[in-house]
Amino acid sequence: MAAQRGIAAGRSARRILVATCVVACFTLSACASAPGPPEAGDPLDDASSRSTLPSNVGPVDCDPPSPAREIDLGLEVEVATHTQEIWALFEDPDVRSGREVTVWWRIPGTAALQLVLVGTGDREVALDGERPDPTLRWARPGDQWVSTFTFPQPGCWRISATRGTVHGDAWVRVG
Repeated sequence: MAAQRGIAAGRSARRILVATCVVACFTLSACASAPGPPEAGDPLDDASSRSTLPSNVGPVDCDPPSPAREIDLGLEVEVATHTQEIWALFEDPDVRSGREVTVWWRIPGTAALQLVLVGTGDREVALDGERPDPTLRWARPGDQWVSTFTFPQPGCWRISATRGTVHGDAWVRVG
């Protein structure tokens, strides 16, 4: 009788062990194939790919430069565009070549802001490092971005600003 109880207990323990292993295997395989937390698509993916520079909007060769006025925050520039308002705000109204320039942008759109400088002889300088920046209290329509760059030489510069399907150009004289 005691031997039968021992055999029954051993069978019971084996059944529990087998059941536990089966449950563990199903759990592990479910975890391995589970998609995990959902991944949100990055709205800025592929935002930096540009095949050609959009056509100029506005004047040509700073004739005249884009409308600008000094305000408490810096030099506010109205960017020429065919569709929606775009604004640029230069931290320092005295824009000089060879010196780092910080510019805030107010621009609508659905992608990352892309900036290209176009200088004398259609010399293009692609910029990077533009980033959203809501910290400055500057009341203009559109999302606020900031960029920091250096004009390589004095002269008339076109700043081409594109964000998704929104595009505009600012013409700036650089000393």
